[in-house]
Amino acid sequence: MSHTQPQPIGSIRVSLMRFWAYLSLRRRRQLAVLLLLMLACAAAELLSLGAVLPFLAALSNLNQFWAHPQVRALASLVGVQSPSNLLLPLTLVFLVVTVAAASIRLVTLWANGRVSAAIASDLSCEAYRRTLYQPYQVHMERNSSSVITAITSYVGSALVGLNALLQFCTGAFVAV
Repeated sequence: MSHTQPQPIGSIRVSLMRFWAYLSLRRRRQLAVLLLLMLACAAAELLSLGAVLPFLAALSNLNQFWAHPQVRALASLVGVQSPSNLLLPLTLVFLVVTVAAASIRLVTLWANGRVSAAIASDLSCEAYRRTLYQPYQVHMERNSSSVITAITSYVGSALVGLNALLQFCTGAFVAV
């Protein structure tokens, strides 16, 4: 059994640049839209995390929360005139923000999977096309099952790697 050595960072960068060159304009655009979706996901996560502390502060001491002039000003905009009427709107806002952030996260995960699968499909079709258009002599010398196994294995590995990279990018945006 052979063990492969980890690739240096430079070769990973070169591999990603070569991979980018193989992508069609449509796939590049889809990746750009996915990048925007990742940024929206990060912003929504930030908003939902930022809503936790004010919500907990309001739950723990509603009168002290009501004492802030900004809270009273925002409450008066929605027609709330006393601290006892503030809890329901705060809970609804927190719920909406949390559900929206989770929904954007789910859409981002779905889009990651779709774009990864579409790119893997493109790679698979290109690999099969290049294999099929080899000279007849090449086909006579090769074992077709090993070629098919190799192509599906490499494309499957590329799909897993691309999906992991996109998941990492999403997580990195959320973390930042």
